[in-house]
Amino acid sequence: MAERNLDSEPSAPAASYELQEPTLATARTALEGFFGAHTDDLWLTLLFDAGLTGEETGTKALHRLIAVMQVGHPIARLCARSLAVRVAVYDRLVATGRKGDDA
Repeated sequence: MAERNLDSEPSAPAASYELQEPTLATARTALEGFFGAHTDDLWLTLLFDAGLTGEETGTKALHRLIAVMQVGHPIARLCARSLAVRVAVYDRLVATGRKGDDA
């Protein structure tokens, strides 16, 4: 077993933890868990307040949505905090993985 570990190449942290980059879809899924059938109304309001369409795929859009969620409904604020932590962890692990690639 030790020999196998010595022969293997270290993987990037994001890959080793099997993390996926958080997206707007991640945010919507988090909200659906709490708001169920009422998610559509809240989602449209959040998107409008953030100046988004919901079709965006970049991290800037997610950060804008999180900022709007942080001042909204208490449960939306909780979801925003959770998403902010996920984004920070993902960014940190990806950055750490990139440093390892440079070596």
